[in-house]
Amino acid sequence: MTVRMKAFFRLYNCSPGSYHATMESINRRSFLFSTCVPATSALFGSIRQGQSKSVDPIGTFKPILQRDQLTDPVIIESLTLHKRGGNWFIRARSKDGAEGWSVGHPGKMEFSQQVFTKVIAPYLQGKDARNLDQLVDGVFLRGSNYKMQGQLFWIQLAAAEFAILDLLGKIAKTSAADLLGGHRRKQIDLYIANNHRSKDPKESLIHIIKSVQSINAKALKIKVGGRMKVIDEIPNRTERLIPIVAEALGGRCTLYADANSSYVSVKKAIQIGKILEANKFAFYEEPVPFDYLEETNRVADALEIPIAWGEQESSQWRFKWMVENSGVRIFQPDIFYYGGLIRSLRVAQMAAAKGFDCTPHISGGGLGFIYMGIFAASCPNPGPHQEYKGLSNDFPWESTGNKITVKDGSMTAPNGHGIGVNIDPDYLAKADRIK
Repeated sequence: MTVRMKAFFRLYNCSPGSYHATMESINRRSFLFSTCVPATSALFGSIRQGQSKSVDPIGTFKPILQRDQLTDPVIIESLTLHKRGGNWFIRARSKDGAEGWSVGHPGKMEFSQQVFTKVIAPYLQGKDARNLDQLVDGVFLRGSNYKMQGQLFWIQLAAAEFAILDLLGKIAKTSAADLLGGHRRKQIDLYIANNHRSKDPKESLIHIIKSVQSINAKALKIKVGGRMKVIDEIPNRTERLIPIVAEALGGRCTLYADANSSYVSVKKAIQIGKILEANKFAFYEEPVPFDYLEETNRVADALEIPIAWGEQESSQWRFKWMVENSGVRIFQPDIFYYGGLIRSLRVAQMAAAKGFDCTPHISGGGLGFIYMGIFAASCPNPGPHQEYKGLSNDFPWESTGNKITVKDGSMTAPNGHGIGVNIDPDYLAKADRIK
């Protein structure tokens, strides 16, 4: 402790009588400027008014978007929202007249559509789309936008980002995966997700087997527990389901399990984890409520099976903290809920630094399978299998590169210009503009 810091603490820990004596011996103005300021500077860092900017503990991220194929500015003239049927379509148009399109989250865009029209789109208008890394941060930090943090903010930004990536890819005549770091794989190995919590174990198994057979899947994920603090909808369903799934499919499939925050009891979560370990499951997702970070760590420490986590998370800082401090080994940002591909690939960077995988969660419907494919094609550490909930047939679309198909448990990675698909322009022409 420095002499000045000792003086600072001595002053505030002395008796009332000695306090007055001390004050009489110290000139007030010289004390304030020679003792208080240096002492607090030692505690909280050097004070330099207007000369420096504090370093953000989140650190810095290497830019995800590669600009070498985009030599000229791409100024966003407009971002518009359209709806037809149950789907939401986003158009990004440049000042040069180029266009990109995406499909928003089919179930949740409606809940916060004004976030898109009144916050996201006005901020991005007039900006250079090549600065997309900075823009996804800038719109969040603008004014009081940060107070809206959460799923209903980030799904709107994700929808905008996908359309802008489609625009940039079509201008550069390359794929979104190439723009995001390079096309690392041509085929994406899948796990098929199942959700039969309301059915008894034998009936659940029938549906699970059918889903595996539908794409000749090499991996699958079952639901355990009852979802968000509910142990089971049917008593002991989980304890009975796990071994019969392992017996029927463990020889041909990698097995995963998702508890969706079912267990408030760490003891119960560990008990289920032990059953999963005994039946050779490969990961155990969200065993306790997703925001119970300490409890998640306690479950991870007690088990050998890797814990997967992150579907509901929207904070970059908490992802960083969990990567560095928890026992979680598989990180799962939802590509919509977390704000798009750039932010999700940042999580992959954090995870890679510790030797972990980043296997995103995807939402069903719309073009979720496309965004998953772009992530997995461009990410160095996506894990062995990616979540699959089916191809979309809600609207007419076609591949702009190799035809996107699913066969023998794998999907063609989108490699066409932009996000890899075109939506029928005649269909889009009849969509309603949302203002």
